[in-house]
Amino acid sequence: MERRYAPYSKWLGSAFRQLAAAESLAPSLRGVLAATDYRTREGHLGDAYETVASLQNASGLTNPVDPKRRLYHARPFLVLHAERFAQALAQTVTDPELRELPLVGSVDQWADCTDLVSRPGAVRAATFAMGRPNPEVTVPPAR
Repeated sequence: MERRYAPYSKWLGSAFRQLAAAESLAPSLRGVLAATDYRTREGHLGDAYETVASLQNASGLTNPVDPKRRLYHARPFLVLHAERFAQALAQTVTDPELRELPLVGSVDQWADCTDLVSRPGAVRAATFAMGRPNPEVTVPPAR
């Protein structure tokens, strides 16, 4: 949301500290790490979720989405149901070809591999393998 790309995991913490949102999120995230029981951890995670959800709403990219946590179906756990935010963002996409793409998130959400992220051909091949046929995709040789 701050137009900064997270570097690979080794530098994620250092890069996070440079974000404007870090100050408002840090207490919740420290609480998550210090928690000794799941209810306390859940409370701190919920605070962080709501902070990020409010930042998303403040971006003006979509109509506001309720940023409050809610029960996870019939289970006694509170979550954000972040898919609501992804769906609201997807509704703002106007390009017909992009609107047809599945909501799978960024490559960093389903792969933790620097080689994959740094090799666009491999990303295209992985996307192809996940069901987006593209006859122009060629699989690069393994290193």
